[in-house]
Amino acid sequence: MRWTLGPWLEREGKRVLPGGANIHSESGLTYRVNRALARQYHSQGLTMQPSKRPRLSTAVLARVFAFLSPVLLGTPQVQAMAQSAGESSARFSFVVVGDTQDDGTTGGGINDNLWPTMAYDMNALNPAFALFCGDLVSGSSSINTTVTQWEEWKVATSPLTATRYMVPGNHDMYGGAQTYSRWTQTFPWLPTGNSPSGEKGMSYWFDVGSTRIISVTTDLHTGGTAPDQKWLDGALASAAGMDHVFVFSHRPIQFSSAESTGGSGGKFWQSLLSNDVSGYFSGHWHRYQPDRIGGGGLASPPGPYEVLVGTGGGWQGFEPIRPYQQVPGFLLVDVDGMRVTASFYGDSDGDGQYDDVLDSFVMRDSVPEPMGLVAAYDFESGSANDVAPLPLGHGLDGAWRRQAEVAPGLSGLFGLELDGDMDHVEAGAIDDHVLSINGDLTLGLFARYDSLGTGSWDNPFLCYATSDYYSEDEETNYSYWLSLQSDRYLLAYWEYGDGVNVMVTSTLPAPVAEAESHHYAVTRDAVLGRVRFYVDGTQLGDPVFFDQLPTGGGRGMLYLGSDTPEYQGTAAEFDGMLDDVRIYNRVLTPAEIDAIAVPRPQPGLLRIWSEGWESVTTSDWAYVNGVDGWTSETSGTAIGAWAGDGNWLANRSGSYALQAAPSAGEAYGYTWKTLPVRYQAGRRYVFSVHYRRRGGTTGKNTVGVYLYKEGDSMGLASSGNGSLARSLRGEPGMPEEWHALHCAFTATDAEHGKAIIVQIHGDDTVVLDDLRLSLVERPATAR
Repeated sequence: MRWTLGPWLEREGKRVLPGGANIHSESGLTYRVNRALARQYHSQGLTMQPSKRPRLSTAVLARVFAFLSPVLLGTPQVQAMAQSAGESSARFSFVVVGDTQDDGTTGGGINDNLWPTMAYDMNALNPAFALFCGDLVSGSSSINTTVTQWEEWKVATSPLTATRYMVPGNHDMYGGAQTYSRWTQTFPWLPTGNSPSGEKGMSYWFDVGSTRIISVTTDLHTGGTAPDQKWLDGALASAAGMDHVFVFSHRPIQFSSAESTGGSGGKFWQSLLSNDVSGYFSGHWHRYQPDRIGGGGLASPPGPYEVLVGTGGGWQGFEPIRPYQQVPGFLLVDVDGMRVTASFYGDSDGDGQYDDVLDSFVMRDSVPEPMGLVAAYDFESGSANDVAPLPLGHGLDGAWRRQAEVAPGLSGLFGLELDGDMDHVEAGAIDDHVLSINGDLTLGLFARYDSLGTGSWDNPFLCYATSDYYSEDEETNYSYWLSLQSDRYLLAYWEYGDGVNVMVTSTLPAPVAEAESHHYAVTRDAVLGRVRFYVDGTQLGDPVFFDQLPTGGGRGMLYLGSDTPEYQGTAAEFDGMLDDVRIYNRVLTPAEIDAIAVPRPQPGLLRIWSEGWESVTTSDWAYVNGVDGWTSETSGTAIGAWAGDGNWLANRSGSYALQAAPSAGEAYGYTWKTLPVRYQAGRRYVFSVHYRRRGGTTGKNTVGVYLYKEGDSMGLASSGNGSLARSLRGEPGMPEEWHALHCAFTATDAEHGKAIIVQIHGDDTVVLDDLRLSLVERPATAR
């Protein structure tokens, strides 16, 4: 077991959202959304309705609340809505959220910063009902105080037009043994007729058409608990033949060692698997985290998603912090016959409304799941962007870490160059759970190693896992790993349960040597329990068999060239080059493996323009504004853009280089020039620049090279937003050695990118040299 005992390592530069496109509602309002999700929404004919309403405080609502009809909160309304939803149409939707308690800033039981605002945003989506996954309020050891907070919760959530169904969480149970009776008194509309003894209105079920919703208590006044399994088994059995069963509670399954729910191997989860439920919703941990946990063993179906959605208001400062997961929001579940789609709504545009889709995925469908290429990193654009196509590709772009960079590649134009000293690429976003593949799998890539470490966990090609966690649970498991050991044997690895290792090693060493380029692949067959390794399209040795698939892994991220951050530096990262990394959620055939093992041609580059700032004729540094057509500007405490000779620094080539000196305070300096270039429409071009940090201590800098249509400075302070092409490198620890930045693009017309801009943003002085623009002589061929 790979225990992690060290501190959480904070990582910067995370994408909060995958970016790309807009969805337009019928009212003409625009919503920011992932590119892949935009097509998915349009293909399903979905629209989003804006919320138009006044904002009322809880105090105002409290005065109105006294006059509300008891029917608004009582049993008759619940029954009527359930019947209406079932009779009118097979299609309906509902919302889910947990942990609406105060985050410590509002001084009450519920988070008044989010409620009733979130209720209005839910109303805009016309849900049939709402599920609340526990911790409605902060709670108190005084039951009277807890009841007062529940009453405040009823007021704050009363604008929600959908019926509210709740399950208690640990905060709701702080009042002791009286909590059970006071719960049913405070929330008299909750079903009690089918509840188990002692859990009236806490554990219950109700039907909406051919869908059953089951509330399961996992918190008692004595602490967290496993559910009443006998009662749950009966509720599940009596739903046989229904289209869908959804279960909600407070405690998650994926926190297998931290919680009392038993993990994937426990009776609770196994009963959900065996009864083919469509989804499980939980809270308790204040984050959004879907996890297709799986069932372990072999040939087990992928099973339902658990969607942890504890994002209703509770404090989100619990470490380890993943910024794109720890955001307020709620889940919309759309049930359309046998198809179930989940969409997580938050406030990505900062307008105070939770009406932006941050993630969306299919929870259940009657048609087979799409299988194919889930993620691909070919580095052809000069970046670590994910180029896997729709519908499986999610645009899970990678971020450079340490001195990882692109260089002339092993397949096509560029590859990922790594020096074995913590260099790597990290890919993570709110929808990175799609890379947690616990069934059929194929990994493929080109690699050239310059040296091999001798440790058991050295020389990783890639892995999907995490090391920023509270404890080692199923959510943290490795879904896959592939490495080349010092004896040239290939190692595949994953985890199940509470981090139990499954290690599969090739039966023969790979016929490879230092500085050689080869294609490596591995397949994992979930039905046969079989792993096959390949080198250059040919099977390596005999198949190797296993008896346990991975489980969990929903919190993982993808790492290229390294292990997770907790282990970086303790084991040797990959030293050499990786290229054309591909991840499939199916087993490729030997013929398909052979096809992807053929490298793309290496295109030539024809330099058509370059700049080394050699026109500076003085031996001293000179401000380049007005020198040879360059215009320089600064912001804040920036000093400007200068050029000079080796009296100041060692130039990479020639006699001079460019220095941009933000100096301090996150200021920026930039210089731009109109290029004497006419492009050929449809041809590919590459611009490159070499950079290094000159002195300083923080290393907090960003280097950017951008192309704009016109020669002005608009948009420069926003890191090239709106540019025709850009190459951007920003992270802590910028090196003092020379490194390269590249960007490949396709010209749309002769005037494409007439103005080239070099920008430095950060704290330290950065030096640049050898800026060039080249024509790609042969277009890259696609396989």
